[in-house]
Amino acid sequence: MGRENKKESVAALHRKVILKASEKLFIEKGFGETTISDISAASGYSRRTIYAYYLSKEDILHHIIMQGLSFLKNDIETGMAESSDFITRYSSICAAMKKYYEDCPLSAKSVITADTGKISFETLSPAVKRILNLGDEINGLLVGFIGGGKSSGAVRSDVEPMPTVYILWSSISSLLTLTGTKGRFLTQSLSFTRDEFLEYGFRQIINSILTERI
Repeated sequence: MGRENKKESVAALHRKVILKASEKLFIEKGFGETTISDISAASGYSRRTIYAYYLSKEDILHHIIMQGLSFLKNDIETGMAESSDFITRYSSICAAMKKYYEDCPLSAKSVITADTGKISFETLSPAVKRILNLGDEINGLLVGFIGGGKSSGAVRSDVEPMPTVYILWSSISSLLTLTGTKGRFLTQSLSFTRDEFLEYGFRQIINSILTERI
């Protein structure tokens, strides 16, 4: 390994440790209540070292969001590449979303609550630009998924891909949020396991656009 590659590998490790410590604090204390000093103590890095890798606390949050979306995009791509069957692909997308919500809760919550209407595109940081690009790339994958379903006849011909992507995303997100906050109540009152309830919900969501219900 060359000197530059080794240096970048070490830097990547430092960034990863800082992000992990920050994410834990943001979840436990809240973003507003967490300070750089808190992150310094939790990560074991000095404030100076943290600022060498990230511009601000906000920049750290943006990188956490970006990292989560990168994982989600990769999981969607991997799952969709494993099959050309529309329903199987849909199941892999749902599985990727479920994993995203479980493994990257801060990223998922931040994406849901973000008000993109207030973003000034002229002054975006590189991290925020990458977040928006990742969102566009994920939407592109899903638009292709819906379009492929229409071509194969699995999806009704009157379905508009881009609006449908937003509707599916919000529906799946709401379902995952519901099971995350009310999962125990649902399993007790409905005699479903959490996974059974999710599978039922996923089917109901996709049935809204299918030519033939499953």
